[in-house]
This record gives sequence, structure tokens and C-alpha cells, in this order.
Amino acid sequence: MGKANLTQTAINAFLKSDKTKISDGMVAGLRLVKKQKSIIWDFRYKKIGTKKDTNIKIGKYPDISLKAAREIAREYKELLARGIDPADYKREKEEKIKRELEKKTFKTIAYEFLELKKNDVTKKRFKANYLRAFERYAIPFMGHKKIDEITRLDLVEFIKWIPKQKLPNATRTQNKTYTAKEVFNYVKKCLDYALNLGLIDFNPAYGIDPAAILPKAKKEKMKAVIDEKRIKEIYKTISEYKYKAGRYLMQFQALTALRDVGLYRLKWEYIDWDKKLIVYPPHTYKANELPYRLPLTDTLLEILKYFKEINGSSSYVFREQGIKEENLSNRLRKYYRLLGIKDHTPHGWRSAFRSIARKKRAANIDTIELQLNHKLGDDVTEAYMRDDLLEERLTLLKWWEEFLTSDI
Repeated sequence: MGKANLTQTAINAFLKSDKTKISDGMVAGLRLVKKQKSIIWDFRYKKIGTKKDTNIKIGKYPDISLKAAREIAREYKELLARGIDPADYKREKEEKIKRELEKKTFKTIAYEFLELKKNDVTKKRFKANYLRAFERYAIPFMGHKKIDEITRLDLVEFIKWIPKQKLPNATRTQNKTYTAKEVFNYVKKCLDYALNLGLIDFNPAYGIDPAAILPKAKKEKMKAVIDEKRIKEIYKTISEYKYKAGRYLMQFQALTALRDVGLYRLKWEYIDWDKKLIVYPPHTYKANELPYRLPLTDTLLEILKYFKEINGSSSYVFREQGIKEENLSNRLRKYYRLLGIKDHTPHGWRSAFRSIARKKRAANIDTIELQLNHKLGDDVTEAYMRDDLLEERLTLLKWWEEFLTSDI
């Protein structure tokens, strides 16, 4: 009489009995064996080329069910029918997996992850956020580590390390605390990818709060001179700068109180030479929902004509195609450093213009705020205000230029 097929009832009875092993009648060689404190499945067979009985461990019960154990045992029987020893096959398979795992460094997995993310976001965001996060920070720090050896402590040290890095073209206003949080978030997603591939058993990034590790970001206050005598001295200094393109760029910002982004995004097509006017379309000057009109004085027109001569082939007035906004801002700050101006920044002209124009009562408050492209009141107020006070603002800009160039 042959051995009975194993059932769950038979397994339960075996576990309560004094027996040390029980065999399955459905798949010859499959056994459930008591080993000290654990119960394991194994497969007993005759080693190829000998008559010697041997066995190979399948796994623990109940982690591996009866059904799963039978499937594995059948796979081993098929290997034997093909003349392949199951133990040799299992060992080679485990070694291959181990070798593959050893190749799985964080750098390798990171580039696999990036290849997938490339299709999920825009090209610009991929390069500026994902690629930058890994190639500038994550890979240099832990690219050599095996993916399954990265610990929570490694990630904590990584978070602390990021803000200390001095990178090419980094600006003083760069929020390094924010950068660290952003980079950590991308690394966390990459480790999730490794988790889903089965390369790691858990994501060590979970439960780590970068905000609890990093110091609070300090918002650097833009330097701005509002002393009348000093602001005139600064304008005189930039007006005497020998490099004409640099001088004109600084003067244009000083005379208009434009943000850096206004200089950066200004295109030739926005200029109406006949009406002496610049019209920024919606969403081209910061986040303006309506066109932003900028009146032009004779001096401003003279500056624009100069840039037309030297930069007319570009779509943009003050830069070549492809230049980053931060590079234009860096260029302006560099001019100020070369001129020894340490108490005022390019952006500071906005505060200076607003404070002095108000103090001098050069125009009403609405005219000053509109020139700065500030929102006036609430949405209801804006809905009823149809006029952007263009004529008044032209008069204001002429007054501002006369003020800056008058005797100290």
C-alpha cells in the first residue's frame, strides 16, 4: 500500500504527534521534517551517478505551504529527469543571485530608477530635479554602496552632508535646507523602487524626518539702501563702470526697479518702439495673469537700442538663448562685487525705489505699486481697476532718473 497524499488535517496531526517526519504520497521524495524548534520541507532523492540517498532543504513550514512545496519538489524531479542534480542547481542559482546582487550598487539602481522617471516628468524637470539630485549629491555620497547595505545611519549622515556641499554656480540665496529635503525625497523614491524589485527587505528611509535633523532655513534678507545720498552714490558708481554692456544692464534695472526675472525673460517681441513701451504677456513677468506694461524713458530706449546692436540675433534682450536665470543674476551680483558695492543688491533697487518715491511723494501709492507690479488690494479692487496708470508711471520713472542723477 502506497503512502497517502498529505492534507492539512494530516499535517496538523503530525505537528501534535511524536513523529519526526512525514512523507507526501502525491510527490515522491517530498517530506515534512521536525528539526529542533522548526518544521521544514525537504526533498529526498538519490544523487546522480550514485545510489546514495541525499536530501535538499525546500524551506520552513508554514512559510511555504503544501501546495508551494509540491511545486518546488516537482521542479526538482524534472531536473533529475534531465540529469541535473537539484542541490547543484540550487547552489548555482543562489550564487548567481548573489553575484547579481553584488552588482546592484546604489549607483546602478539609481540610474535604472532615473531611466524610468525620465518618462514620467518633463525633460526640464527631470534634468533640474531628478538628475541633479542623484549626480550632484546621492551618487557621490553613496553610489559605491550595495543597495542592501544602505542603513538609516547612512541616510542621516547623507542628509547632514548635503547642505555642506559647495557646488559650481551655487548662489548665496540657495536654500540648502530645502535642497537636502528635496534630494532625500528622491532617494527615498529610489529605495522604494529597489524594495519593489525585491533587492531590499525594507526601505531604510522610512521614518526619517529631515526637518528634525537639519537646522531651520534662514531666509537671507536682500540688502537694500534707502538712504538718499548713498543710493545716488551707488547709481553714480554703476554709471561709471567701464564695461558698457554691464553698465547698461545695471542701469536698466536701477531705473525700472525690475526684478531679475524681468530682465531675464525680456524678449525683443515685447518691445513696441513706436509707443515706447514694453508689454510682458501673461505669465512672462513672474506670475502676472494680465499683461504687464512698462513705459520707457529716453534713457531706457537708448539702452535697449545698444543691446539691439550687440545682441539682436538672440530672441532675448539681455542674454543669449539657453542662459539660465541664475547665471544672469550671478552676473549682476558679480558686477556689484567688482565695484565694491556690499550694502546693496540688484534686487534692492525695488525697495529703494518704493521707499524713496513714497517718502518724496513722487506719485500716489497706487502708481508706485503698479510700477513694481504689486497686487493692489483684494480681487474685487483689481476687478474694478482697469487702468494701469501708464502715463503717471512714465512721469514717475522720469522723476526717479532725475533724482538718481541729481547732485548728491
